Amino acid sequence: MYLPTEVVDGNGTEITIHRAWPRPDGRLIVEGREVETGRIRAGSTEVSGHTAVRPFGEDPALPGLMPAAVTGELLVHRLKRRAVVRSGNQYRKFIASGKAPRVAGAHRTAAAGLAGTGLLVPDVISSDAQGVTLTAVSGVSLHDLGMCAGIPHAVSAAPGRYPENAALLQWCSAWDLWADSWPQFVGANAQLAAALHTAEDEVRTIGRWTEFAIAFDALGVPEDRLHSASASVARSLMGGESSAGLAHRDLHDKQILVDPVERTVGIIDCDTLAAAEPALDLANLSVHLEFRRAQGLLSSDAAALGRQRIREVSDTLQVPHSRFEAYAAATALRLACIYAFRPPYRSLARAWFDEVEAAVKSRSPLGAGAP
Repeated sequence: MYLPTEVVDGNGTEITIHRAWPRPDGRLIVEGREVETGRIRAGSTEVSGHTAVRPFGEDPALPGLMPAAVTGELLVHRLKRRAVVRSGNQYRKFIASGKAPRVAGAHRTAAAGLAGTGLLVPDVISSDAQGVTLTAVSGVSLHDLGMCAGIPHAVSAAPGRYPENAALLQWCSAWDLWADSWPQFVGANAQLAAALHTAEDEVRTIGRWTEFAIAFDALGVPEDRLHSASASVARSLMGGESSAGLAHRDLHDKQILVDPVERTVGIIDCDTLAAAEPALDLANLSVHLEFRRAQGLLSSDAAALGRQRIREVSDTLQVPHSRFEAYAAATALRLACIYAFRPPYRSLARAWFDEVEAAVKSRSPLGAGAP
């Protein structure tokens, strides 16, 4: 697979590629940042290996993106698929292929289902065929809090034993707030969700990413090893089932915002809202913390504290341990495949896959020996 790390556009502007998305036709959709300005740029890499980057904010499939990107702050641009622009306290999501009404509906469902729970989600300001405009949610993401909360290894992460460190105190308090509120999210009216995401759906998702990794040789491991790991994960997923609740389906540390002053918890990016097993969100969040540690973005003890809170919530919701571990394995394998298409983390993705493979073979809990 040819995955560019740096490209130069027609004007001589240097762009560093930080992530890519594989396409079934053998192309890659790429996103990078201009070296000098930091602006987001979108483009594609053809099967031949040639990479073409579009002018800033230009996308024929996303009408209105260019002027919005110029006046606001372009945060995400996936060519011909979606983009996100922040303007003041509003976020405009540009969505192609007629999917904007579904996304607006998912956010309205989240707002209706969580009314009265104390959990905050973005309100839909307006929507049309091209996109959705949403309100901002107050607070700081767990991701940003975690990067500030370095925990010395000797410090215990046990509840009630927090050291006198402002950043760490915020980290601990944020997880306490999340742990108190998340059961209310799961217990909200899941019947409002238009979609049901089953273990079989999760197996299909894992299978799709595994096949992408194989087709592009993204991880640099033999095909039979990827197929074997995927099959093991699929067997675990299909080996049981628990009652469904409301699920975010893409829950990780960047999606949870905590306001330490107002003591509120906000959940953003509710595009994939569905009814699903609670283990899906909990395992996804837990494995992401371990991956942040592997990326060097979170200390081992900070990750351990967050994972501890997640397991406590899992126990509160009576999530079977086997379901948590099955979805954890699925998340870990998916992350290996996804990050194999992100140049800064390709080597980490390979090492991470080795750990996932060893864990699913031995049926040991993921994260115990992750890189």
